[in-house]
Amino acid sequence: MVQAYFKRRRFEVITIMKLYIKGEKINIKPINGDSINMVKYWYGESDSYRFATGRKKAEDVLKICPDSFVSGIYTENETIIGLIIGELKKIRETVLWIRTFLIDTAWQRKQYGTYSFNLLCKHASEHLNVKRVYLSVSEENKAGISFWRKMGMSCIKTLEINDSENNSGVFIFEKVL
Repeated sequence: MVQAYFKRRRFEVITIMKLYIKGEKINIKPINGDSINMVKYWYGESDSYRFATGRKKAEDVLKICPDSFVSGIYTENETIIGLIIGELKKIRETVLWIRTFLIDTAWQRKQYGTYSFNLLCKHASEHLNVKRVYLSVSEENKAGISFWRKMGMSCIKTLEINDSENNSGVFIFEKVL
C-alpha cells in the first residue's frame, strides 16, 4: 500500500487500475482506443461540459494514477456515452471520491446517469467494500446539484473558491452506502 497524508490524517491509498462493471443497460469499463476522441471532444466543449470537466484538458485526466480509475460508460453496442473518473481511499473506512461524472448531452435525461451511478455504487459497496461516496459540485451547477440530491447525496460542506477564473462556492456531497 502507498501511504500518504491528508489534512493531518494518515490514510492508505488502495491501488485500483481498472473497473469492469457489467450492467443491463450499460457497462462501465476502461476507456478503449476508439473512445479517446469522444473524451477529447467532451473536454474541448467547455460551454456544454464545463461543470463536469472542470475546464481541464483531456490529456491531463486520461493519465491514470495508480490509485485512480478512468472509466467510460458504454451502451450495449459499445458506444461511449459518458465518463467516470475517481479514486478509492482508505481513511477510517474505504471511500470512493468521484472526480468526474459526465453523460453526453444526447444521452442525458434518459436515466443513463441514474443507472450508471447506482451501478457504480452497488459494485463499489459489494466488491470494493466502499462505505461512502464523495464528490464536489459547483454552486453554479443547479442541474448537477439537483441530480446528486436525487441520487441520495447530501451536502456536508461548502468551500469558497477564490482564484483568477472562479469566485464561487463548491459543495461537497456525500452518500453513505
